[in-house]
Amino acid sequence: MAQGILLALLAATVYGLLGVAYEAAGKRRYQIWDVVLYMQFTGFVIGLVISLSSCSLVFDSRLLVLGILGAATFVGSLGSYLMACREKDIGANWTIVNLSMILPILFSILWFHDTFTASKAIAIVFTVLSIVVIGGGFQGTTAKERSFGWMKYIALAFFFNAWLPILLRFVSEGFSALFTTYLYGIGFLLVLAYRLLEGRTLNRDRGLIAISMAAAGTHWSGIMLTIAALAAVARVSSQAGIVVYPITNGLVIPVGVLLGIWVLKQKIYARTIAGVGMAVIALVLLSIG
Repeated sequence: MAQGILLALLAATVYGLLGVAYEAAGKRRYQIWDVVLYMQFTGFVIGLVISLSSCSLVFDSRLLVLGILGAATFVGSLGSYLMACREKDIGANWTIVNLSMILPILFSILWFHDTFTASKAIAIVFTVLSIVVIGGGFQGTTAKERSFGWMKYIALAFFFNAWLPILLRFVSEGFSALFTTYLYGIGFLLVLAYRLLEGRTLNRDRGLIAISMAAAGTHWSGIMLTIAALAAVARVSSQAGIVVYPITNGLVIPVGVLLGIWVLKQKIYARTIAGVGMAVIALVLLSIG
């Protein structure tokens, strides 16, 4: 169990760095599909190299289906999230999109019959309160904060973001690199086809490429660590989803927000501190219940 929790903690830290990369891409207002294209291609290359080096590059129809579903939902989540990043700061965006951990937890309860307790119900309440408080914890343009566009994009990111963690539970640890090859490769083809239909030229801005590659590296690492954490916990407990998801998709909330404050120099306010505290309480309740 300890090994699985450690892997989950590492995944949460890596995902926190991913949030910083997303935020930087959004604030620099890079063309959304340029970022997604470079990110998908980089992730595909990493997965392909690892799969080839481990001699695990084979055709697997089951992983192909998971890859198609994962690519569609991940590309949708990423595109929507980067749009939302243009209007509000990481405190609101990163917290709300990671509230979607509630859906994988509920799926684990319904599909894998993980236990749902009173403490987990209270944890969900604290998570929602954290979202509400942190969402108002950063200053910004009032009109933008109330814009329908931001609410639409963050809601779409919330919905799509929930599905990849769910799919990861169906991936065996020994096939995790191969899964990422399918996931990013299919995502790359989807975005490339869209760009070709639009007739866009390739943007070679070094900053855009660097941020996209950093996002790909952190996201790929987070996926591998999450699959490993789920597998490690599953070996000793039937509650893998309940144990891992609150850490990988919950602890990443305060980690991402604090990294955003430190790396991106975003200001912190009392409401933000209170919101992060509520998120930590929620994580404790989810972990011990």
